[in-house]
Amino acid sequence: MYTSSSDALHVEQRDAQLRIHFSRPTINYAMLEALTACVLEATADDEIRALIVNVSADGDDGNDMGPWPDRLRHRHPEGNHGAGPLVEQDAIRALRRFMKPTVALMENVVNGLAIDLAAACDVRIASATTTLTDSRIHQGRTASTGITYMLPKLIGQSQAMRILLLGETLSAAELRRIHFVHEVVEDAEFAEHAITLANQIATMATRAWEVHKMQVVPQLDLGFDAAMVHSLGIRQTHVIEDRAEGMRAWREKRDPEFTGR
Repeated sequence: MYTSSSDALHVEQRDAQLRIHFSRPTINYAMLEALTACVLEATADDEIRALIVNVSADGDDGNDMGPWPDRLRHRHPEGNHGAGPLVEQDAIRALRRFMKPTVALMENVVNGLAIDLAAACDVRIASATTTLTDSRIHQGRTASTGITYMLPKLIGQSQAMRILLLGETLSAAELRRIHFVHEVVEDAEFAEHAITLANQIATMATRAWEVHKMQVVPQLDLGFDAAMVHSLGIRQTHVIEDRAEGMRAWREKRDPEFTGR
């Protein structure tokens, strides 16, 4: 059962969607642990066909991230080097491995770790007044969360270096220009547009979406011929029940009624 918490996440299950946004303006361990748990639960929940995450946050709490999770107590180092980003990596890994559709909503400020979470999603939309910045470089910190892998693949090395190394503040329009976000929506229309998009995605053939992701994400690191073999293996071992309905609807010139299977 998905639960909300005033000090972690607000979670809402609406129809076939799971909608999540942070309860605090900066991210801490409790919020990341709750996010990971929700994503893992939704992975096995056949009723959930799309995950909508509002990633807006002014970075993380830095050296005050709250109590270290008990499940990782054996991996908490002594000394002043600080704990590794294990909790952060688990949350990003869960999002990236979630094969159903994921949409990142970006409003107001998206800073630091919030960028990493957005990059792990399939689709990103921003409100017109959204700004993005990575302040970690100005704090003498490194982003060891997987963003150094994901961001260059999304927007190219040059633009990724601009964000990670210069710590510039980018407008929503600039984020659209460099292709980090798919769409920019006026603030007054953003909430309604997000709901419309979520409803649209949740009624698509989400099983087909899943099988596409099974190919796209791993094949980022494969050569062409290896990717062809991988695609064939995925195609031969994953059934899409909605395929028959999709083809019937196409022939009958009507809207399909997909089940997500």
